[in-house]
Amino acid sequence: MYGIGFWLQRHAELHPRRIALTTPERNYSYGDLNRAANQAAHGLRALGLREGDRIGILALNDPRFLTLLFAAGKLGVVVVALNYRLSVPELAYQIADSGVGVLFVGEEQAEMIDALREQTGVERVFVLSDAARAHARAYHELIAGQPDDEPDAPLPWDRPLLMVYTSGTTGKPKGAVLTHANQFWNAINDIVPLRLTADDVAITLLPLVHVGGIGLFTLPILLLGGRVVLPRRFEPEEALRLIERERVTVVMGVPAIFQMLLASPRFDATDLSSVRFFYNGGDRCPLEVVEAFKRRGLAFGGGYGLTETSPTAFMMEPEDFARGTTRLGFIGKPALFTEAQLRTPDGHRAAPGEVGEIWVRGPNVFGGYWQQPEATAQAFAEGWFRTGDLAVQDEDGLTYVVGRSKEMFKSGGLNVYPAEVEAVLSQHPAVREVCVIGVPDPQWNEVGRAIVALQPGAQATAEELLAWCDGKLARYKIPRSVVFVEALPRNTLGKINRGDLQQQYGAPNAGGSYAA
Repeated sequence: MYGIGFWLQRHAELHPRRIALTTPERNYSYGDLNRAANQAAHGLRALGLREGDRIGILALNDPRFLTLLFAAGKLGVVVVALNYRLSVPELAYQIADSGVGVLFVGEEQAEMIDALREQTGVERVFVLSDAARAHARAYHELIAGQPDDEPDAPLPWDRPLLMVYTSGTTGKPKGAVLTHANQFWNAINDIVPLRLTADDVAITLLPLVHVGGIGLFTLPILLLGGRVVLPRRFEPEEALRLIERERVTVVMGVPAIFQMLLASPRFDATDLSSVRFFYNGGDRCPLEVVEAFKRRGLAFGGGYGLTETSPTAFMMEPEDFARGTTRLGFIGKPALFTEAQLRTPDGHRAAPGEVGEIWVRGPNVFGGYWQQPEATAQAFAEGWFRTGDLAVQDEDGLTYVVGRSKEMFKSGGLNVYPAEVEAVLSQHPAVREVCVIGVPDPQWNEVGRAIVALQPGAQATAEELLAWCDGKLARYKIPRSVVFVEALPRNTLGKINRGDLQQQYGAPNAGGSYAA
């Protein structure tokens, strides 16, 4: 089997005028996209890049990201996706660690170029614009005069395609290496349960520098010969306008995206009749968000995955949307080409209703972390990838994530899962968002602390919020203190950054508003 460059080549041969990509500037047919990828591939080769070399892309969503991804896929070059929300030192670590030889930077990130060059030594930098910058060439210089024929015979699909760095909540980020085959099986894992076809139109609201932006559902739709709508960044009003105008059928998002769509004054007036379903990933979606979509008659589902699973591992099929989304943490069932088990701490299979760690294996699962054999070995057990996420399954096999093993804490020797506590607190009318962490306690070893952001204009005391939990949770699960903040820190996908909160508020007497 062949890599992703062959997907594009064949679609360009079979239906060159079919639209593949809609961007703010223009439409790209499959023929256009393939020719652009071929020119970029010849340009990369002219720079001396060969199979196994790495290029970095640091940019908002841009058609040239996909052009470079397919170009790299035709040559066997590996794309290192760089998160534009990181600081210069964080980016410099990833660039140096991965051995990036050529760096592509978006216009919005161009101000970082000098500092990145100084801290990494990368000399060859291109800015994704028509104008050069100091110490950076314009992208058009890469492709100027390059032919648009196929640069090589199709590449086997066992070759590396992507390197995406994990969040690094327990230390330095690790580069997960994903192959062409990983992305193919990820696509099949999406296509089969959701009945995706070439007639579908997906809008990519997630950043392409994250594996979710690439795999959900950009590459699956392009594998099918469908159309992808690619706004430069997520803006709720613009997203709603595009969904209506382009007759989008598939909308993938994370809870923060769906919450912003609901909060938009355009939401109720937007014609969403073309959308077959809205689909959640990245984090547990508040049930009130799901219900708000359902009240408009909109289908809503969700799945689960990680960078290391390309990312799809669990999917909810449409027939399970109604009953499967009534409990927090819904993710459906293992995807068709992913095996999954829930394992208890002693290694046994968890019974229905019993919490266990999600273990997965399958052709979508990565082979290892870049130049970290020990970390790779630790991530696997008995041939299964240990996700670190905890879940329960019901009698029908529907699965619900309850948190991460590292989030769980023990209070008086009893397990407390923050997601369960957060679900109760989030139902208080004054609470906009909440995160629960464990903090040291001399009597109980650890007790819960709730970090809470209130709704605009709302008021609530710590005593009131803790009283709200009484009768809804076992006493040992109820937090002993509350910290009020303006907003919770989030990463690129809108997921709450628990590491930052633990560091800031995890000490017994960390500052804030408390109720003992």
